[in-house]
Amino acid sequence: MLDAGNPYVLPSTLVGAAVYLGLTVVTDASLPIRIGALLAFVVVVPAVLNRLLGGRGPSESLGVDDEATGDEGAR
Repeated sequence: MLDAGNPYVLPSTLVGAAVYLGLTVVTDASLPIRIGALLAFVVVVPAVLNRLLGGRGPSESLGVDDEATGDEGAR
């Protein structure tokens, strides 16, 4: 779920960092609440978005064709 193949990891990490900084500056939220919000955006959101919207499948990420390659068999 959290790998380079998941296209939602980087945007979610950037949003999580912005939320963390926003909670630090604007509110008086405790450290565990800020870290919890950061982890929610960095870990949970990309995994959920990847499940709901679909990410790259195994054949797309590896560039594998559906047809078998190699020896066509003995003739």
